[in-house]
Amino acid sequence: MEFACAHCGEMADKPKGHVNRSRARGLNLYCSRECSGLGRRKPPKTHAEKIAEKRDYDIQYRAKNRDKLKAKKAAYFQATYDPAKARVVRKKRAPLHAEYCRRPEYRKWKQNYDRNRRAAEYGPFAEAYALTLDLNREIKSRSTNYEIRQANQTGNKAQRRDREATGAKRGRSHPPAHGG
Repeated sequence: MEFACAHCGEMADKPKGHVNRSRARGLNLYCSRECSGLGRRKPPKTHAEKIAEKRDYDIQYRAKNRDKLKAKKAAYFQATYDPAKARVVRKKRAPLHAEYCRRPEYRKWKQNYDRNRRAAEYGPFAEAYALTLDLNREIKSRSTNYEIRQANQTGNKAQRRDREATGAKRGRSHPPAHGG
């Protein structure tokens, strides 16, 4: 019986029972083994489709096997780590790192990072600590060096001690600040 090949579309001849059985079951009919193989293949995927599928698969795999992958990487690092080689690499990259650390945006980020890290030591009072730092910084920015030294009594220590020592000799009631 004559039929059209499901893959190439050419007319072919097969026994009537074979054709009727295939049609009753809803199967495709092919003219040859070659067309049968080609017709059963999945449609070809583009390179971009393959990359997208692989990316999705990798994301799911890494999420599902995070602990196992971390252990494997740690074991590999321990097996292959050479301190001498690592030292050479660090020494070679040190100038680049130093240059990176001097960048204004890094310094700003690092300042904020360090402040938050120190504040975290105070637990639930971290925000109060940060506000206190801001307040002190604002007070200091509004004070002159003279006012700060006067408040801390660090203006000219030698003269202050001299005055206190001579004051004690004249019969003043307060003792010298340096304990002697």
